[in-house]
Amino acid sequence: MIAEIKTSLMREYNLCANAIVFYKKAVKEFEQKYHLTTHVFLKKFEAGHMGDEADYFDWYAFSRLLAQWQKVRSAIRSTVQ
Repeated sequence: MIAEIKTSLMREYNLCANAIVFYKKAVKEFEQKYHLTTHVFLKKFEAGHMGDEADYFDWYAFSRLLAQWQKVRSAIRSTVQ
């Protein structure tokens, strides 16, 4: 039973890793397109200084999803070790 749980967690870990790769790439493309780091973008966006372009909402969502997937991966890593 423990081996099955570990296998399932490793499968989830790999899913997280793939999602992280996807969102990192997407975030990097926005950073290059708008010549801003995500950190600076988030501060400006959350303060209402970026406007209402669809790209900004995607960038915001992708950066938040990236952070969530990284938290999940970290939790799984801690559990499996």
